[in-house]
Amino acid sequence: MAAASSQPLKTLSLVLILTVLFGIGPAAADALPTVISLPLPAPFPPIRLLTLLVGLHLIGLCFGLGGATMLDFWILRWMRWGGLPPEIARTFLFVSKVVSVGIALLWLSGLGFLAVYAVEAPEKLSNPKILAKFVIVLVLTVNGLLIHALVLPSVLRDVSRPMFEGVSHLSTAVFLVSGAVSGVSWYAAFALGLMRELNGRVSAGLLLTLWLAAVAAAAVAAFAFWQSLLARSARGEMAKPSPDLRPLDFSDAPPPPPHPMRAVPMTFTQVPESRIVLLGRR
Repeated sequence: MAAASSQPLKTLSLVLILTVLFGIGPAAADALPTVISLPLPAPFPPIRLLTLLVGLHLIGLCFGLGGATMLDFWILRWMRWGGLPPEIARTFLFVSKVVSVGIALLWLSGLGFLAVYAVEAPEKLSNPKILAKFVIVLVLTVNGLLIHALVLPSVLRDVSRPMFEGVSHLSTAVFLVSGAVSGVSWYAAFALGLMRELNGRVSAGLLLTLWLAAVAAAAVAAFAFWQSLLARSARGEMAKPSPDLRPLDFSDAPPPPPHPMRAVPMTFTQVPESRIVLLGRR
């Protein structure tokens, strides 16, 4: 009874997706072919719309997962050594925008998948993995908005100092938890898209439970790592001192010495004339 009552809701949702993404109304949806393809000039065969959406999805994944991984490495380096070169701040913001573009591409292609499945293979919409991935990407999107609005403005105001110097405990906690959510969620979404063996075999509840457990473990590990760095810094046991990240000033530096090969001119004018004569006689 519950499944029958939920069917009209699913149908309405799919009609809305088709209308918004492709301008296809309810009447035209019934007239669509079983496989949606786009014609290409001869001699190329028609290309499936699903193929284009897969390509768009992979591009978004490259932007998002690659950019988020680079940001995580920079954050770990910043936490470990106490500062970053000043120009990294602009790069940090640029890569954050690339990650945002990746999330937007994931949403566009993901909704396109649902629309194509509704026409070509409606049975795929009952896959619980789709619901789990939808929830994870939704949390990833909200988490990114939270980081850009509340955390980055205070953390990135001076990257040459220790990471959380002058930052409130609340902002520090939000940043560490958000970093854990970002790192785990990107790789969880990647794994769910990759592992077709999970299709229809594992419930969405179990997948989301495993994801939440991984997020909690990553957050605890981030807090433990930060506390250990604070303790080692207080005891003066850091492996290396924080580097001097001030720009180098060469205005007062002495001129470099001449190259050793250029110190003695290699010309025949330096050879005595008598020696030149002897060489000529030989």
